[in-house]
Amino acid sequence: MTRARHNWIRAALPFVAALLLAPAASAQIFRVTSAGNATLTGDSGGGVTVQSASNAALATVVNFGDVGPANPSNFVCFTQPLALRSDVAISLRLAVTAEAFAAPAGALKKSDIGLGLINLRTGGGLATIANITMTPAFTADPCAAPKNADGIPTYSATLATLPTAAPGTAVLQSTGAISFLPGLNLGANRVLVDLRMAIAPQFYNAGNFSATVTVTITNP
Repeated sequence: MTRARHNWIRAALPFVAALLLAPAASAQIFRVTSAGNATLTGDSGGGVTVQSASNAALATVVNFGDVGPANPSNFVCFTQPLALRSDVAISLRLAVTAEAFAAPAGALKKSDIGLGLINLRTGGGLATIANITMTPAFTADPCAAPKNADGIPTYSATLATLPTAAPGTAVLQSTGAISFLPGLNLGANRVLVDLRMAIAPQFYNAGNFSATVTVTITNP
């Protein structure tokens, strides 16, 4: 199949954090926030247009810029650090709750956007990752995905993997508390993980796209 050359596809991907509290559990705390500035690398004319400050609710917006063949990068790679706090078991879930993709065959689709969570770590000495497990399909770095001879990557997970309604697919779970230390903005009581997305520049049929990824924390 011959694809029309398109050198300038732009996309905005906003991130919205939803916090679901367990019924009659006012003493329990579980929260997901930004862990700092998002980054975009390998882009041509793109950038992070709205940032979520550290410990603030997620409202990040990224424009991937040109993902056509005029962009020589191996991947356009977006990273949003997340901070998790809880004194109970939790599940971190992802969903694509809004989307607009071009209809023509050969246009960029959700399956062309790789997705993964990497670099699980503690933010301080009073948090633990010992009781955390991650869903295997989401643990690969999409910005290091293997490519075939045509330069087409194989991702372990993509936006197409996610459901279209929150709370969505569980990508990380804990069987107990991350930390019993109280405080909504402390560094020592949080676990950090990087939410990463990737697009490999290629010949895509013309058309802009947008999607909203909703990040939800639940018990469990």
